[in-house]
Amino acid sequence: MATKRAKKTDVVSPSSAELRKAVEAIAIQPKSGKITLLTRKLFNVLLAVAQQADESGDTYRALLSDIVANSAFDSNDTALVKEHLRRMVSVQVEWSTGTSSQKPGRKWGISTLIADAEILEDPTTRRVWVEFSFAPKIKKKLLDPVQYARLSLQFQSQLRSSAGLALYEICVRYLTNPSHLTMRESWEWWRPILSGTPDTEAGDEAKREYKYFKRDYLRPAIAEVNAVTNIFVELIEHREGRRVAEIQFRVTERKQPMLALDEHPNVFDSTLVDRMVKIGIPLKEAQTLYADSEENRIRAALQMTEQRMRSTSLPPVRSAPALFKDALKKGYAPPVESLASGSGGKAAVAAPADDLKARLLGEYSAYRRKEARALYDEQGESERELARQSFEEDELPGLGTHLRDDWRRRGLESKITETAFFDWLARKTWGEPTDGDLLAFTLSQSRAA
Repeated sequence: MATKRAKKTDVVSPSSAELRKAVEAIAIQPKSGKITLLTRKLFNVLLAVAQQADESGDTYRALLSDIVANSAFDSNDTALVKEHLRRMVSVQVEWSTGTSSQKPGRKWGISTLIADAEILEDPTTRRVWVEFSFAPKIKKKLLDPVQYARLSLQFQSQLRSSAGLALYEICVRYLTNPSHLTMRESWEWWRPILSGTPDTEAGDEAKREYKYFKRDYLRPAIAEVNAVTNIFVELIEHREGRRVAEIQFRVTERKQPMLALDEHPNVFDSTLVDRMVKIGIPLKEAQTLYADSEENRIRAALQMTEQRMRSTSLPPVRSAPALFKDALKKGYAPPVESLASGSGGKAAVAAPADDLKARLLGEYSAYRRKEARALYDEQGESERELARQSFEEDELPGLGTHLRDDWRRRGLESKITETAFFDWLARKTWGEPTDGDLLAFTLSQSRAA
């Protein structure tokens, strides 16, 4: 019998979508292979695309540009998408209704995240499409769920750790529960779900000690969810004597997120790949490291390495790539917020004040880029050409090879180089933002609201 295929038309951009995620697909436990942040995000975006399709079918498709939420992608970036599609076809996960309790009537199953995927270019329009399908056994549950949680893909785009996204998905499900309490399970049960790492691949220390799980996953995930989403999460620990045996979470609704969301969220932050290339890591290896690691750990390791390379009071760095990879693997680089604040002491992980300032800086930067863009558009062509030439001479040489190549090929049509250019133009025009600038911006936003 011929396979019925979904209608080949453009779908609504997933970056503005709301996903109805089946409860069976929320608390998923990896059994073979790791579920990274990007794997989890991409799976949710594919689900949203399939749920918005015009008609039912076995195969779904959407523009690659839509799937990556309007991020600029070239052939090298497509290789990164291929890697995650590969993972989604090979990673085995257990599906359940979100609890480990074996109660009558409950179902259990195991499968891969998607059944197959293809990336193809239309020879006429040169547009790049992604086609994919789900395993028949779980397809109906995923696309037409009876019980589900409503997830905002805008909030998803702001979360920068796999644990943060997993926690957000689980807790949103219990937001309307009268008790506002999630399921209560052993911390060992929660570990693979939040970390995305099977027990067979976790280190002995991580499996044995609750304090490391709390330090590395629970605290950062809770702080992140509370900082950027519309819910507030509290950890509840249940003890047996002095030992924490079980945990659960209390979930309440926040009237609005702490700061307005970026109107152009990115699923992939390719600037991190550029920074890795800049310190001497080959592009292909940088993409693999990015695919395998949490963004927050990459940022911390990069910033520590970059600061060490700039230091004049310490011996020269013998190998920046080796230093970066060691810090990334062992996780000893302090969080980016504490580095930026100049604090010499050991900072608390993802402190709310630091999260708020980091979010405010990000929002203010986005605002200044818009102002710089408006200024640029008002200028004549000769002035715009002079600005581009100054950027090429003053800023471009210090950026990564990947970004420089993108600028030469696509100029301001690339989202990555457009961001770099208008960040530079804003600094050149108004200087680095001061605390006074941030305060004035905050007050102006409050008045506008």
